[in-house]
Amino acid sequence: MRVTGAPARWMPRERWEALVRGEGCPLCADLAADVRANAHVHTVADLEVSRLWLATNQAVPGYCILVARRHVREPYELPPAEQAAYFRDLLRAGRALEHAFGAVKMNFEILGNAVPHLHCHVKPRYYGDPAPGRPISLDGAETRLTAPEYAARVATIRAALDA
Repeated sequence: MRVTGAPARWMPRERWEALVRGEGCPLCADLAADVRANAHVHTVADLEVSRLWLATNQAVPGYCILVARRHVREPYELPPAEQAAYFRDLLRAGRALEHAFGAVKMNFEILGNAVPHLHCHVKPRYYGDPAPGRPISLDGAETRLTAPEYAARVATIRAALDA
């Protein structure tokens, strides 16, 4: 993900509409370039119709983003078979993260207000975290790992996906 924090206001309408069409979409660009790691994400796996990325900001251990490989704005814009496959990918990712990190709950956040390309923020929740009863916010919270720690976390998730 290239977006950090919420924008102060909507981008110009023409820019928004271009992004909705996929023009200049940063997620499409990263998928097309087969990005394995950058300042924002580390690739975990390609699933049926999506790619699972480990977020560089690990303020929530195991925080990942599941990105549809096809550019659409909403899940209902996918053909029915791909809709089902995307949600199978999402459930598989959530189950793997719960298993890998011992989460007590998973939060699935399909947003796209900043980048209108179907993606879901998958945030493991842990007993005792600072936001019981509310979605957990990453605003102002940042945890960076070392390169070996990211590699280990990616390997842990991959193993859980295969289990």
